Amino acid sequence: MTVISGLARENRAALVQVALAEADAASTVLVLTPQSSSARAWRSELLRRSPQLSGFVRVVTPLGFALAVLREERHDVTVLTHAQRRSLVTELLRSEADSAGASSLWPSQGAFLRGPAFLDEVLRELSGRVDASTAERTSHPTPPGRGEEFDAFIRRYEAVLSERSLVDAPRAYRTARDRLRLEGPVIEGTDSTGHLVVEQANAYGPGSMPLIDTIVERSQRRGTQVTISTDEPPSPPRLADRDHRCSMLRVHHPAVEADAAMSILRTWLDAGQDPSSLALILPRPDPVLLSELTGASGRARVPLVVPGMRIGDHRIVAECVLALSSTDHADLVHHAYSWWLSNAAELVSDSGTVEVVSTFIRALMDGDSIDAALDRPAPPRTTYGVTVATLDDAIARPSDQPWTGVVIVGCLDGRFPRRRVRRAWFRSDPTSMTDARRADPASEDELVEHDRRRLGDLLAAVAVDGSLVAIAAPVGGVLPSPFIDNWRREEPSLLRVPTAPPLRPPSDTTSDVPLFPSGSLKLSATQLTTFEDCSWRYGFEYGLGLRGAGGAPATAGSLVHEVLENFLGAGATDRSRERLVALLDELWNDSEFPYAAQALDYRRRAEQWLGNWWQFYCETTPDVRLTEHRFEVPFPALTPNAEPDGASGGNNTPRHILVGSIDRIDLLGPPGDGVARLRIVDYKSGSPKSQSDVDDDLQLAVYHYAANHDPTVRELGKPDRLELHYLQDDASKERVKVLSRLVFDDLERNTVARIDALAKSILGEDYSPDPDANCEYCAFHTLCPTKAQGRQVR
Repeated sequence: MTVISGLARENRAALVQVALAEADAASTVLVLTPQSSSARAWRSELLRRSPQLSGFVRVVTPLGFALAVLREERHDVTVLTHAQRRSLVTELLRSEADSAGASSLWPSQGAFLRGPAFLDEVLRELSGRVDASTAERTSHPTPPGRGEEFDAFIRRYEAVLSERSLVDAPRAYRTARDRLRLEGPVIEGTDSTGHLVVEQANAYGPGSMPLIDTIVERSQRRGTQVTISTDEPPSPPRLADRDHRCSMLRVHHPAVEADAAMSILRTWLDAGQDPSSLALILPRPDPVLLSELTGASGRARVPLVVPGMRIGDHRIVAECVLALSSTDHADLVHHAYSWWLSNAAELVSDSGTVEVVSTFIRALMDGDSIDAALDRPAPPRTTYGVTVATLDDAIARPSDQPWTGVVIVGCLDGRFPRRRVRRAWFRSDPTSMTDARRADPASEDELVEHDRRRLGDLLAAVAVDGSLVAIAAPVGGVLPSPFIDNWRREEPSLLRVPTAPPLRPPSDTTSDVPLFPSGSLKLSATQLTTFEDCSWRYGFEYGLGLRGAGGAPATAGSLVHEVLENFLGAGATDRSRERLVALLDELWNDSEFPYAAQALDYRRRAEQWLGNWWQFYCETTPDVRLTEHRFEVPFPALTPNAEPDGASGGNNTPRHILVGSIDRIDLLGPPGDGVARLRIVDYKSGSPKSQSDVDDDLQLAVYHYAANHDPTVRELGKPDRLELHYLQDDASKERVKVLSRLVFDDLERNTVARIDALAKSILGEDYSPDPDANCEYCAFHTLCPTKAQGRQVR
C-alpha cells in the first residue's frame, strides 16, 4: 500500500498519473473520492489528459459504491440523499405531532417535534445508532425514557423505508460493508481488478469510513494494489492567512455585501481578467443572498453562472407567488399572466428575469402546482461568466485551470467555516442549558486544523498571481470569521460600483400645499433635536414620515426602560436585586432582534446596565413619584385670561403641543418656601456626552418646561435638578455616570425662545442639509446633496 501526503489538489495530480498508468482493458482502476464535486473534477481531469483511457477508470463516492453493491441484490432500491432523508424525517415528525397519539409516541419530547433543533438531533441519532456499539452507548448514556422513545421512532422510520424501497446513507454503508465481508465474487462496477485509489482518506465521515476500511482490506486480500492519499502535509501547512494574495474587506452592513462583491469582480473584469477564471463562493446555500448577488450583478454588469438554481430561488418569482397566494388553482395561469403584464415594464430590462418568469408560467400551464413549478430548475442566465460555487466546487477546480480571482462572501464567525452547536435531546437533560449543548465530537484544535487545511486547498486552487478576497459584513453581536481576521485589509475604494445615476425629475417638483397646513405642530424633544442637527433629515423623517426602524441599541434601551418602570412604578413594593433580574427575564424578548447572536449580545449589555444601576442605588433609595410620565402641554403656555382656542391673540396664536415621556421624577426633600423640589431623571444607554453638551441639552430643557406646565407634575412641586443617568460609563463600564444641567431663573424663557424659533423654521419648510450634522444614524445618505458618492462603507 502506497500513501501520498500533501494538499488535496497536489495529491490529485499525482493520483491521476497513477490511475492512467494502470488503466487498460485488462485491469480497471477504482477511484474512491469523498464528494461528488471531487468526482466531477476527477472525470474532467481524466478526459482532458487521456480520453482513450478514461473509460477504464471508475470514479465513485462511498454512497455511489454502496448503491452499486445494494443493486446487485435489489435493482429497485433507492438511496436517499441527505436532503431527501431530512424531508422524510420532517414528514414523519410532523405527522406524529398532528396525530391524536402524539403524547403516547413522544411522552417526554412531544413539545419539540416541530423544532429544527430537534430535527437535527433526530437525524444525528439515526446515523449514530446504526453502528453504535454497546461501549459507545455506555460512554454516552441516554436518560431513562428518551432512549425508548427514539428506539420506537427508529422502528417506525425503518418500516417506512422498507415500504417505499428506500435506504438512507448510513444503512446503505452498513449493508454494503456486510455484503463485502462475505468474500463473494467480484462485484460488477465496484471491485477493482487492477488498482484501488482512495483520495483524501481523512476526509470521509464516520458513517462512510468503516466502508472505506472494508474496501481497502478486501482489495489487499485479493492482491490489488492500493494507493491512499491524505491531505495532512508532512511539513507545516501553508496557511492562507499568511499569504500575500489573501485580503479581507469588511463592510458595515449585509445590505451592501452583494454590491461590494460585484464591485471587486467588476474591477477584475475591467483589468482584462477572463470571467470563466473568476469564482464567487458562498459558504453555504443562501437563496436570499444569492438573489441579492444576482440583482447586484445586473447593476454592475457582471455575468454570473449560477448552477443548480431553482425557479423558486429567484426573488422576482417569490413576488409573483405572493400575488397568487389567494388565487384558486384553476385561475393560476390567468392571474400569473396578468401579474406578468402589469410588471412587464420593470422586467423587460433584464432578459434573464424574463426567462425565469416565463418558465414559471409555462410550468403552471403544464399543470404543475405552485410548489412543483418552484422546484423546477431555472434557466441559466448565461453559460459564460463568473462561476458561483461552493467551497468544495472551488477546491475541485482542475489543476491546469487555476482561478485567477476568488471572492468569498458571508465570512462570519460560525458560517465560514461553518460551526454547529448541537442540542443533545436524547443524551442530556434539555432543561439544563449547560448540559444540553455540546460541540462537535472532534476537538476544537482538530476543527481549526481541518479548516486551515481546507483554506490551504482553496489557495492552492488559485493561480500564483491570483487574488483571494473575503468579505465580512458583521452586525451587532456578530463577529467576522477568525480565519480571515488577520488577512490584509482591502481598501474601501474597491466598493465604488460604476453604475448609472438614478433617474431624477428634470426639475424640482414643487407644491403649494404646505406640509403642516394647520400651522400647528405636535413636537417632541427628539423632533426638535433632529431639526437643530439637520433640518434636511427632519424633512424626510417627520415632514414626509419616512422613518425607519430604531435598531438594536434602541430596542435594548426601550426594554431596559420598561424594566425600570415596572421596578420603580406605583404599587411596586419589592425593590430587591432578585426582583430586578426577574423583571428582565420576564420582559426580555429575543424575537425583537434580527439575529440570535445580537439578542445575546444586548441581553448581556442589559444585564450590565441594570447591574450598574443597582450598585448606584443600593445604598440610597430615591423617593420616586412618577415613572415614564407622559406629558402633553401647550406651547406657548396659555395666559390666565386667554381663550382656549387662542381667539384672544397674544402669545397663544398659533398654538403648538409639546409631547414626550419623562423617565423618572423624584421628590428631593420637604417643601421649601411652600414648594417641593423635584428631580427629573432621564436614563441613557449610549455613550455619555460632555458636560458642555449637557449644559445646552434641549431634551432636558423641554422636560423642564413640561414639568412647569403639566398639571400632574405641578401638584408635586417645581423641577430643581435635571439629570442624565448614563447606565454605562465608557471609562469604567461598571458604574452609572450622572451629568446634571443647572436650573437658573431664565431657563424657561430661553427655552421658549429656542423652541419658538425652531417651530417657525419648521413651518417655513427651510429644509437644507447641514454639513456639520451627526450623519451616523441618518438613513438618507444616498439622497443627500452633501454626499455626492452616497453612503460611505466602513
